[in-house]
Amino acid sequence: MDTIFIQQLTVETIIGVYPREREIKQTLIVDIEMQYESAQASASDNLKHALDYHQICKDIHAFIGNSSFHLIEALADAIANRILKNKKVRKINLTLSKPQALDQAKNVGIRISRTNN
Repeated sequence: MDTIFIQQLTVETIIGVYPREREIKQTLIVDIEMQYESAQASASDNLKHALDYHQICKDIHAFIGNSSFHLIEALADAIANRILKNKKVRKINLTLSKPQALDQAKNVGIRISRTNN
């Protein structure tokens, strides 16, 4: 099993439970690791056998940018499920960071792992 990763995808979106968070977009940072079998892509050198990380990145960026979740837990789960619709992806590890959430901390977020059944 091999891993394609996307690091520090930055997206502005509405996220949070407090009234001020529902009015102003905040920056989220997304790190994604997608495990898949890359042998066919390696042998063929053809995108149709690989994970198109460019398309995945565009899709996730648009999805998050147009969303308005209250909890990062719910958004992280929705992102993972969206990526797992691609049957090539066997497992996803996702970190969703909300760096502006706490004045006293540099960052806060969630890390989740999901598998494709």
